[in-house]
Amino acid sequence: MIRFLTRRLSLTLLAVWGALSAVFLVLHSSGDPAVMMAPIGAPPEKVAQLSHALGYDRPLAEQYFSFFGDALRGHFPDSLTFQQPAIEVVLQRLGATVLLAGVALAAAALLALAVGLWTGSREDGGARREWPMWVVFLAQSVPGFYVGVLLVWIFGVRLHWLPTSGATTATSIVLPVATLACGVLPPLARVFRNNLRGELARPYSRTGTALGMSRARVVRHAAYGSLLPTVTVLGLEAGALLGGTVIVESVFSWPGVGQLAVTALQNQDYPLVLADLTFLILAFVLVNLIVDLLYGVLDPRVRHEGRGN
Repeated sequence: MIRFLTRRLSLTLLAVWGALSAVFLVLHSSGDPAVMMAPIGAPPEKVAQLSHALGYDRPLAEQYFSFFGDALRGHFPDSLTFQQPAIEVVLQRLGATVLLAGVALAAAALLALAVGLWTGSREDGGARREWPMWVVFLAQSVPGFYVGVLLVWIFGVRLHWLPTSGATTATSIVLPVATLACGVLPPLARVFRNNLRGELARPYSRTGTALGMSRARVVRHAAYGSLLPTVTVLGLEAGALLGGTVIVESVFSWPGVGQLAVTALQNQDYPLVLADLTFLILAFVLVNLIVDLLYGVLDPRVRHEGRGN
């Protein structure tokens, strides 16, 4: 288990290094970043002063190691909009994004398991059992931003059941969670349903049935065997979910890091954009590390891979 954890942590650190290096390259791809951070029409002397204050006039290699160390410690220049350290502004919005993404992911996972069990546990269900999967496929064919706008129009404008923006009440989270979950639910449900059917067709399931095991018990064992590929998709979708919060938080004015990124871009707040982007990258890598560790819990064979090498 220690060797398994060491391999995964090593790969995670390598991914962090590659991602932060990519951010550094983007930062310097258009020349001196101080030119983008300076006010429009600022004289060259002002730009040069800002470049010196932020260290952008130093050798590129020195800037690289300085940026990498500062990013890992959470040290970024002050936000031009909020006049405080950019990482503090991001952390103030972190709780709202974690809450939104966590609830949406949990809701999508539970619904996917329910839909997969309903449609995949019997081969002879016909249309009566397949209709939930048809609804899931329909949700997958609609763009996420359109789902958000449609939900706002139905439940906010027409029915006046739910608030359409902000985070003022407990029900404010319902519409953004439903919008995010609609993007995650279809691939999860499809993968779980297909793998469940495959597990039920394997010899151990048929043997259990022949020995008199109840159908519910056979399905339970088959469902457990279907979790590993489902967790794979769950990890990929969790990473995509972080990017989806940018659009959903903007549509519903949810006070998270996604909406903060849009605000920073609109205000040309470059330090805040940089801090927000770095946070999203590190969060994506952390989510994939958690998924790798879940592999080891669900399938002991994963923990022993490569032991003979």
